[in-house]
Amino acid sequence: MFATDISLKYGTHQPETILETMPIEEASEIIKEKLRDEVRQELECEYGDRLYEAEEEASNWESRADENEFDATCLAKAIREAFESANFEDAKVILQRAMHDHKDYF
Repeated sequence: MFATDISLKYGTHQPETILETMPIEEASEIIKEKLRDEVRQELECEYGDRLYEAEEEASNWESRADENEFDATCLAKAIREAFESANFEDAKVILQRAMHDHKDYF
């Protein structure tokens, strides 16, 4: 393989230059390979961005789920405390406090 062949194969020459210089079979293989690489790089970039966005969204949903789990646990504890309280007035105060602490749900 001559230096010009190597330059054409691995360089950044335009397809027209490759076609003018090399036999059609070799030129078409070189051009196909360059196009494959170019398309592969574009797809990797595009899907890399999409993967990043999906991971960010999943992380946000996980954070929201953790917050909701914490709120549900607090409300469940308040309900248990209200049931175990000595009288109705104490239970009412406990539940009102829970409603105030978690007013987003009420």
